[in-house]
Amino acid sequence: MKVFIVGLGLIGASYAEGLKQAGHQVYAFNRTESIVDLAIKEGILEKDNHLNKISEADLIILGLYPKHNIEFLKNHLHLLKKGQIITDVSGTKVWMMDEIEKIIPEGITYTSHHPMAGKEVSGYHAKDSNIFKNANFVIVKGKKSQENDEIVLRNIAKDLGFGKITVTTPTKHDELIAFTSQLTHVIAVSLVHSDHLEETKRATGDSYRDLTRIAKINENMWTELFLENKQALLKKINDFEKELDDLKKLIKNDDKESIQTYLKEAKEKRKQFDED
Repeated sequence: MKVFIVGLGLIGASYAEGLKQAGHQVYAFNRTESIVDLAIKEGILEKDNHLNKISEADLIILGLYPKHNIEFLKNHLHLLKKGQIITDVSGTKVWMMDEIEKIIPEGITYTSHHPMAGKEVSGYHAKDSNIFKNANFVIVKGKKSQENDEIVLRNIAKDLGFGKITVTTPTKHDELIAFTSQLTHVIAVSLVHSDHLEETKRATGDSYRDLTRIAKINENMWTELFLENKQALLKKINDFEKELDDLKKLIKNDDKESIQTYLKEAKEKRKQFDED
């Protein structure tokens, strides 16, 4: 299959690497042209790579920030052809998918997806197709989706080594991601900022390192994601604050039995997560 990837950041470049290894013909566009030249040199992209190759692609993968995905499509609608499938790897869906659905021509289908994988570092040089091994893969259907889109995306997930595949709606996706991804980053960043002890670095164990690993964050991307999913994220922050406040009250009141019950319930719930 001919695949055209828009943006060779961490995810786009890792897709290119993995899909090329799986036998696909991979082409790409990147705003920094030297990165495209390097990808060709490294054998990740076809030697005849060119922006016009987007017209020959069976699948177009948008790998920019949401607003830039929309801007790219608006500027290159003349290169799209009937029968193509468009998808994207963005971390929020509702607003972006609605805008994309408004502008893509008839005869072109669009189904989004979200690879639940990444690193604390970004950019082409951080690429690693192994980050997708057994990771979750979320397919997000919209108003321009067709049945064949899901088949193609499932095959892409298989080629890249993803594990569980979930199919959902844009609204449900953004609600889920607000909890499983964005809230966890909010907590990690807040935990780091709450540290006011000079000796912390010399007194940490795995707990602090594990909880704050994702605070080594791409501040530009995550600011965009937080604001684009503002309402869903604020709701999840409120839910978390309530739980934290409840536990705080139990500790303040020396309610040993209730604390033990609260901790045990969390432990059992987390065990069920691993079993699934």
